[in-house]
Amino acid sequence: MSENFKDALEKAGNGKAILFCGAGASLDSLGFNLEELPAANPLLRKFNEHLGRNFSKIQIAASKVADQSIRDYFKIITECFKVKSVSDDMVSIMSFPWQRVYSTNYDDSVELACAKIAKKCQTLTAKDKPTDILEDRIPIIHLHGFVNHFRIDTIREECILDYGSNVANSVYEGPWATELKNDISTADIVVFLGYSLYDPEIAKLTLQGGNSKSKIFFINHRIEDEELIYMQERFGTPVNIEKDGLARTIIDLPVGTDVTQRRYICFRPSKDFSVTHRVINYEDLSDLFLFGRVQDDVLQADIVSGQSNYIICPSDVEKVKSELKNGKNLISLYSPLGHGKTVLTKILTAELGKTYEVFLAIRNQDEFMEEVRSIITNFSTPIFILDDYYKYSRHHKELSKLSPKDAIFIFTSRLSVHEIRKEELSSQFLNHEVVDIRIGHLSEVDAEALVPLINQAGMWGNMSDFPSEKKAKALLSVTENGFQANFADILVGLMSSSEMIGRIKKELEILKGVSSDAYSAVLLSMYLEFTNNHIDEFIIDQAMKFDLANLNSTDEVANIFRLFFSPSGGTGGYFKGSIFAKYAMEKICVPEDIISTIEQAANNLANSRPLFPEVKLVLVDLLRFNYLKVIAGKDHSRLKRISKLYSNLSSNSNLNSDDLFWNAFGMSERSLSNFDSAVKHFRTSISYAKLRGPNYVPYHAQNQLIVCLLERATTLEIDTSTAFTNLGEVLSLLTLQADDERTHGRGQAFAWHKELIAFLEIYKSKFDGGQRALMNAQIQKYVSFIVRNVSGWESRTEAALTVRKLQSFIANNPA
Repeated sequence: MSENFKDALEKAGNGKAILFCGAGASLDSLGFNLEELPAANPLLRKFNEHLGRNFSKIQIAASKVADQSIRDYFKIITECFKVKSVSDDMVSIMSFPWQRVYSTNYDDSVELACAKIAKKCQTLTAKDKPTDILEDRIPIIHLHGFVNHFRIDTIREECILDYGSNVANSVYEGPWATELKNDISTADIVVFLGYSLYDPEIAKLTLQGGNSKSKIFFINHRIEDEELIYMQERFGTPVNIEKDGLARTIIDLPVGTDVTQRRYICFRPSKDFSVTHRVINYEDLSDLFLFGRVQDDVLQADIVSGQSNYIICPSDVEKVKSELKNGKNLISLYSPLGHGKTVLTKILTAELGKTYEVFLAIRNQDEFMEEVRSIITNFSTPIFILDDYYKYSRHHKELSKLSPKDAIFIFTSRLSVHEIRKEELSSQFLNHEVVDIRIGHLSEVDAEALVPLINQAGMWGNMSDFPSEKKAKALLSVTENGFQANFADILVGLMSSSEMIGRIKKELEILKGVSSDAYSAVLLSMYLEFTNNHIDEFIIDQAMKFDLANLNSTDEVANIFRLFFSPSGGTGGYFKGSIFAKYAMEKICVPEDIISTIEQAANNLANSRPLFPEVKLVLVDLLRFNYLKVIAGKDHSRLKRISKLYSNLSSNSNLNSDDLFWNAFGMSERSLSNFDSAVKHFRTSISYAKLRGPNYVPYHAQNQLIVCLLERATTLEIDTSTAFTNLGEVLSLLTLQADDERTHGRGQAFAWHKELIAFLEIYKSKFDGGQRALMNAQIQKYVSFIVRNVSGWESRTEAALTVRKLQSFIANNPA
């Protein structure tokens, strides 16, 4: 056991180590009367001698002394617990680089030990706040009071000893309790020195939150106490080496353990998450639900306390923990827009950080892979969490070279991205076993936990008077009037209110009048969040050519910016409310203003030299027609304006060989029924897709080309020869799509049977006998491919319809 302890202590010397001192930590210190400091029983004897009585409980004896004479009570306490000298063992123990020291002792032995080695320290008590901690000193937190801070008129409140102070004691429910829970949760090691765990309050704090037992150690007497060992083993590892054994272990550690831990640019370690302890208000929840502004310290407080004052810990967390326990090493989490992926990544970082070394990706900069390698070198099998993993695609090749012993990955993506790209993970990360988990679907427990938060945020509308049980059922209901068992529908309900729409419109109008640049920055931020890109100052600088910080320097702008942007000190970007962004695009923002902003940003980014990889990703997403068509709607003038933007950019060297750009341009032309141009652009997209490598399938461009060829032939009159050639191309592409969906489907490979039959009905009589024979042969070949190769095609609705309709067509139209 002691060897395991030594290894853990050595490792924690470069990380986060917490020391908790119980009464046994101070027993060898000497007071000014040259006597050792008293533990509970000797102190009880002093009180009884003073009273001339024989009380069995120290709280009662202390109360009796204080009732009789507060001066005598003050004198006994201060004389007993002011330290004149400390042992060499205590000095050696304090030479270790502890990040924090907690104590239930009143004496100043820890402070005196620090003074002997010139280590700066800061004494705090329950009266102080965690925010009072100074960065350049080791904090020593006396939970039950500190002898040098006691005053005769307040000692009964400040010294947690007599009956009244114990009853009134709230330290284990307040800010320090939250802080201690977080320190236990995020530490590399927690050492309890001279502490028995007979105090149930500390036992509760240690047990709550499912902390890893492997990092908690109890330094005990060399003679084992069976009852004590039984209690301690529920929480951690007893180590029977006594105080001098701890001191010797620290002395024997390699020199240089007091090293400043590296600060990463692209990752945030779970151990860096701090906590705050305060009442959660309406503004906190509306900022979270509506604008996606996550306050990490408030979220962390919920996780370490096992509470749901700000967020719920969804059942999806247990699914992930279960997969990790079963040895899975690449977990892909996906869900539709607004189902809480980003919040879940932070919950997972906090929750898994109790047991694993967890690193949350927050930036995609050049240092990314170097930091990954550094983390792997310094930590055993760390977990890397990448929210919206495809944004880090330039690093996938290097990440995929890592083994499961090197690293475990948790990736997230939106459902649409997952459906298009999920095969990429399995084909790239050959060393890892990929597990797909769809998240965001509320369980019964999730729904019940959400009700109080939604109550506080005032989101129920005409359901406000419903009892909690009925509200929970409404959350789970998938009927027309239900919330479809997901939180996104709740948010849409809130945003649909005329009050909310009016508020946001007014703020945007004011901002437009105050600063057109600031207005454009907000529009671009909302649009890019809608496209699944978390914007930051660098992107705004590259896209709009102005400094966000300068825009935010005036009070008028800053007051409105607060609604749309996270504080500049936050991580992971600025605007984070994906559901709000989508709703604002559709219902609140002026479409022409958004298009103007997109035009400006796209031209600026396309003309950037050099075009950084992360900026290129933003540019391509900025121009995805699936997003732009939401802005344009069915308005012909907006669609033409978007088409003109594509046309102007088509000669740009940063875009003219990008397959996704040409696919988007083709979709734009198809929306305007410019079928010839659309077909040409889709074919160009498929051609340039070859640049991505032999394993890449341009699924979406193929799909668009299929439907565009069919639409053109059924909408316009085309010559028979072209129609026959197009039919062969369509059937060939449909076969490729079916091959891609042999065992599972994205839902599009067999979606065009109506359009295909409509095409065949129009042209069957126009083809000559030879063409009809070849047509039927090609159709039969396609049908046979599905029947032979697509597993379970009979039970897959669209595949079965495709087969039956085409078989019927051949039977009714023999060559």
